[in-house]
Amino acid sequence: MHDHFLAMYDQYFDDIYRFVLFKTGNRWDTDDLVSEIFRKAFRKFHTEAIDLPNQKAWLLTIARHTVIDYYRKRKEVAYGHDPEVYGYTQVSLLFQKPDPRNDCLQESLLSLTPDERELINLKYVAGLKYGEIGEMLGKAEQWLKVRSQRVRHKMAQFINRCMEGER
Repeated sequence: MHDHFLAMYDQYFDDIYRFVLFKTGNRWDTDDLVSEIFRKAFRKFHTEAIDLPNQKAWLLTIARHTVIDYYRKRKEVAYGHDPEVYGYTQVSLLFQKPDPRNDCLQESLLSLTPDERELINLKYVAGLKYGEIGEMLGKAEQWLKVRSQRVRHKMAQFINRCMEGER
């Protein structure tokens, strides 16, 4: 049992870490949250994970809920505001060198709705397939593909305008 959990941990740790880092924007909180996510997963593993066809989606569901709880507990987030936006404001910290394209990417992410950011994070940061995202979010795979294409197009237009100085 423990060997199966360790294999899952080794296989998906990086994906879970990137997913959470993208949402928080800082490594200290991410380290704490990822530890909590795998603690929760370990407690549930013997009852749930063995029967799951997709352990990565299961772990990311735990990660999503853990991050939501983290932001709900933070006192500096004003009531009625999307708490996850605060993590996305620090996306530039994730890049090695300052680059105006990264600033434009960050601004384009902030221009998205929370659901659009979640789709981008699950697809391109966590690396889930559309079917896996559909299982997590309760959406049809084809709908997610179309939605993803529209969000990418929206971001590309924003980034192009930003790079041309038309923010």
